[in-house]
Amino acid sequence: MSIETGTRLGQYEVQDFIGRGAMGVVYRAYHVQLARTGAVKVMQGIAPDVDSIARFRREAQAIAQMRHPNILNVFDFGEHAGTPYMIVEYVPGGSLASRMQHGQMDHASVIETLTGIARGLDYAHSLGIVHRDVKPANILLEKDGTPVIADFGLVKLLQSASVSMSGVTTGTPAYMAPEQVTGSHVGPAADRYSLATISYEMLTGAIPFDGEGVLEVLYAHVHRDPPAPSSRRPDLGPRVDAVILRGLAKDPNQRWESCEAFVTALRQALVGAATPAVDRTLVMAAPVAATVPSSHQAAQATSTAAIAVAPLPVPMAQSAPPAIPHPGPVAAPRRSHRTRNTILAALGVVVLLTALLLGYAASHPPALSLSSNPVQAGDHVVVSATRLPANQDGEIQLLSPVKVFPFKSDGAGNVSLDVTIPRDIGAGDHIVRICWNNTCHAQATLHVTAPAPLATSSPTAAPSPTPSPRSSPSASALPRTLALSSGHIKVHTGTMTVKGFHFNPGQTVTLTFIQGSTTSQTVATATVGTDATFLQTYTIPSSAVVGPAYIRACDAGGCAFASISVTATG
Repeated sequence: MSIETGTRLGQYEVQDFIGRGAMGVVYRAYHVQLARTGAVKVMQGIAPDVDSIARFRREAQAIAQMRHPNILNVFDFGEHAGTPYMIVEYVPGGSLASRMQHGQMDHASVIETLTGIARGLDYAHSLGIVHRDVKPANILLEKDGTPVIADFGLVKLLQSASVSMSGVTTGTPAYMAPEQVTGSHVGPAADRYSLATISYEMLTGAIPFDGEGVLEVLYAHVHRDPPAPSSRRPDLGPRVDAVILRGLAKDPNQRWESCEAFVTALRQALVGAATPAVDRTLVMAAPVAATVPSSHQAAQATSTAAIAVAPLPVPMAQSAPPAIPHPGPVAAPRRSHRTRNTILAALGVVVLLTALLLGYAASHPPALSLSSNPVQAGDHVVVSATRLPANQDGEIQLLSPVKVFPFKSDGAGNVSLDVTIPRDIGAGDHIVRICWNNTCHAQATLHVTAPAPLATSSPTAAPSPTPSPRSSPSASALPRTLALSSGHIKVHTGTMTVKGFHFNPGQTVTLTFIQGSTTSQTVATATVGTDATFLQTYTIPSSAVVGPAYIRACDAGGCAFASISVTATG
């Protein structure tokens, strides 16, 4: 719904439209008596029924109780024409997402911003309130750069059974914790995971799982380890890696105990200071007491002592009698040297064997093969792999959509697994990967074709000795593909032209815009021409938000997909 300029909501008068987000529409409003500007959030994603309104009031009351310099203040709430709204503090400095688009921030600014966010989150967690959608777009900035966290608790409302989920994403895939993806219990640790993701992006310029489709990102949060930050920015170093990767642990119990503890450790890692629970502990052996050697023993040990580094002080023995030289004590150092040399030789052999094994593994990587290619949905394919570790547990992954098939290699490191191609898979190219220990080691491309149309014949038709021109292979036997006029589309007003290839002539194609786990909206239909192609322009849905998305085109025989990026500007 839209609200007219001049409409009074409580003591506030609506002035103008600010923008639209996943939660609804935002307007600027003004309190005449207090001479205070606020922002009105109209919650269009909440169904106007009694239970939903009551739940909205309870959540709004809890949010309004929070008072913290890094949390957006709630001034008032109510309903307008049956639709709930909140009047919140107006922050004029834009969002952290906009600030990050203007270039890399220096480390001091990163830590200062993260410190404010961490303090606000820890304060909310102490009250039992979890945000559930911590991301740069929900971090507003005061004019002096102070971060202010917005939209507390709103995702929880939208995840309720009585909430209308049409066109609304509950959590942003790039920043969602694994437990949010799997539908497990969500607590403060989920917000800490999101904060670690933001810090990763602020320091490297990229999110941990970048350049992938929505489903692949959600899968990666649960099953894959993110690349170390230093792999993108080598100047960050292993200490920063250790701090951030602990923050991105799959198990909530293995993450940092608080947001401030995480930021403190990150600050120390960036300046090179020792970081608790991250630095490796060096265990020193206790010194062994010794007596003063005789002059003969000292002479024998001179060459050995010359290579010692910072030797421990030797306690002086009182009233030590003169030592009589004899072969026994002199032989001890020689036995020690022989033992040392033997150990060094053994270590050298181990290192050499390890290097040979690593070299062999590097030159003989795992090999992956498919028993048949191309295939159709419902077919069986035997996926075979060789040169795996013996008795290795792992999984075969079929991407778009993600399907997982577990396996265990035999004693010789071989795998042979019968895989059924899902019937809901779209026609086109799909990646098959073999993975273990959170890493995928080999992949192959599987070509899925649409079922060939059934041949029909007229009972009065006479056999023709010459082949009909229409007996050529169907265009749908080739993988369906899409070409886009652009890789990105502007939020709210953008348009995009899609051209499809190898679809069934004469059939209707449905274009669907998909974003997150809940947004799936038909945006256009088109008729396939005789050349097996179609050309159609669509307008982005009003429910779309800035972030990754994809477009799906389907006819009766199959589907094709293409990834797109929804941006704030054209």
